[in-house]
Amino acid sequence: MNQDIILEGSEIDLSFGGIKSLDKVNLQARRGEILSIIGPNGAGKTCLLNCITGYYRPQSGRIFFQSHDISSLPPYKIARLGISRTFQTPSLYPHLTALENLLLARYTFTRSNMVQDVIYFGKSRREEITSRQILEEILSFTQIGDLRNRPVSLMSYGERKRIELARTLVMQPKLILLDEPMSGLDSETKSLVAELILKIQKRGITIILVEHDMEVVMGLSQSVIVLDFGQKIGEGTPQQVCCDPRVIEAYLGGDGLHPASDTAASEPAVGLDRKG
Repeated sequence: MNQDIILEGSEIDLSFGGIKSLDKVNLQARRGEILSIIGPNGAGKTCLLNCITGYYRPQSGRIFFQSHDISSLPPYKIARLGISRTFQTPSLYPHLTALENLLLARYTFTRSNMVQDVIYFGKSRREEITSRQILEEILSFTQIGDLRNRPVSLMSYGERKRIELARTLVMQPKLILLDEPMSGLDSETKSLVAELILKIQKRGITIILVEHDMEVVMGLSQSVIVLDFGQKIGEGTPQQVCCDPRVIEAYLGGDGLHPASDTAASEPAVGLDRKG
């Protein structure tokens, strides 16, 4: 695998009851980029994320992460390799605080046994100290320190989205999958989330973004893949995709969406203040 490619999927097929959700889909994500996957409802976008993270197992095809074949690995092993994700609806524990939800996300990485956990000694103590240090850094980085002791049930929808995004970071990922992070958010919160996504990218973390807000997609992405009925019908830079006749017909409508400037792909921050 090309060293610039962090994730590669080849000929991915996924069916449910004879209905094709993914039909020989190929994709490549380059290190440090934001790759967006777009398409109409039911196009197979979330199914593709579920295959990457091990929630679904494709009937055929292979998925490689940093040259490791992860096609048949369970989700927890894929997470340990450095892939984390968010969901369309935040999947947090409502009666726990933000801090407690983030601590639980570190559980995948603990190696201590029950006896060590009970007496809080040795490896158990060292692991919790490490986890607490990571959490404090992430709370500061994501600017959600004021929410740390608040139960999730008392948070707004936008605050829950930010907590879930922070939760992906405490797993110290190399690749983050974001499933519609802007859905249900007002324009102000969208701007906060978009700025956070760019900050995450600047850390060298690769991001795969599934999103319906085309202004967000065009403003943030370096590459875009378009799915329709489980098939990839377009791929390229935001400029190339938004002018592709097949993509326009299937998804964008009209004359397509044109980025604010020809530099949108290389300058992802363009237009962030206009997100709505």
